[in-house]
Amino acid sequence: MLHHVANQPHPSLKKWCISHNKFLELLDGIEQNGLATTTFQEIWESNFNEIQLKNKVIITFDDCAAALFDFAIPELLRRKMKAVFYMPSEHIDGLNIWDIEEHSMISVKLMNAVQLQHLVSLGMEIGSHGEKHIKLDTVSKNLAYTDMLNSKKTLEGLLNTKVYSFAFPYGKIPVQHQQMLIKAGYKFGLSIYSPYEKNYALRRFAINETDDKQTINMKLNSRYRLMRIFYDPILLLKNKLFKA
Repeated sequence: MLHHVANQPHPSLKKWCISHNKFLELLDGIEQNGLATTTFQEIWESNFNEIQLKNKVIITFDDCAAALFDFAIPELLRRKMKAVFYMPSEHIDGLNIWDIEEHSMISVKLMNAVQLQHLVSLGMEIGSHGEKHIKLDTVSKNLAYTDMLNSKKTLEGLLNTKVYSFAFPYGKIPVQHQQMLIKAGYKFGLSIYSPYEKNYALRRFAINETDDKQTINMKLNSRYRLMRIFYDPILLLKNKLFKA
């Protein structure tokens, strides 16, 4: 899970940004570990089995910052790699309003329709990051479902292609999320931390500027995924008790 790739980002973006060199270290690690990038669309349409998925990895970008065209996307193309980009549909050609209003972060220009269409033509995948980029676990079931459905309809109409996956904004999973995603027509749902993992609540890991080659390789290893099976429930329980 990535957001921004830039050198010397604004201080308010540092937590969500990695440098050019760190991004290259991630891509180097993927290649050196014998992994191949794929997309949810490719997985679904090709009906990959467990053996075929063993050496696959999916790079995801949340929010679709337009500046990804400056370095990250060209580097992916240079290496013939794919990625999935998650767009909050109401904010196409807009700004990261949620970050500005909630965290006083600097404004970031998001991709416009032409840029999203161009990504599809390059073999990248566009997924939904909701319609309004809201915490879906804090609203009614009806509003959460409407947000999921409307974003899918908007993106599919714009891109003339199916939208297969949904990345929960803030990683917040609402109650009955699987039923809602299935009803809306999604095949996959992406969280960050999850007490259990299935196609509609897939765990992701972030690459941070503080990661070195060793920790990147560790995160790309199957043992890390095994560790998360035990780590995520404990982390979520601690957070719940702390808030209580």
